[in-house]
Amino acid sequence: MHRAKLAKWLLVIAAISTLTIPIGVDAVLLAKGHMNNPAWLPHAKLHCAMSFFAAISLGGAALAILRVRPTSDRFSMGLAAFLGSAFWIGLIAAGFWPGTSYGFLNDPVLGNVQEPELGGIPIYPNVVLAVITIAIAIVGYGLTGQQKSIERSSRP
Repeated sequence: MHRAKLAKWLLVIAAISTLTIPIGVDAVLLAKGHMNNPAWLPHAKLHCAMSFFAAISLGGAALAILRVRPTSDRFSMGLAAFLGSAFWIGLIAAGFWPGTSYGFLNDPVLGNVQEPELGGIPIYPNVVLAVITIAIAIVGYGLTGQQKSIERSSRP
């Protein structure tokens, strides 16, 4: 596959991941632990809903850019890569905020959900998805840059 096409496909995958996974997981699979959790205050649910709309906005904007801009436009592809991964960067950063958690340990509705561990380190699926999506966006953007370098080096 041509590098420019592969770069664009990777950025589309990151954008679709941002557009679908947060809502699919938090609003459908884990609805009892999030939006339908009776222990959550309405204001907490507001912030959860805000994250859904942020994911829709960021993923949708990335897809719009990828649809209308040429792959060789490095700025546009960088913007699409950022928009397609910004939600996930925020997820990782939010886990460092005091009083937050990536997991559901001691959740009043879901119970005591223990995350899988690797060498004693908990592996949080949401962080794994975040890292994978960010990596896909970085590789896609990187391939866009390699395409430009290849074009420049092939000039006489």
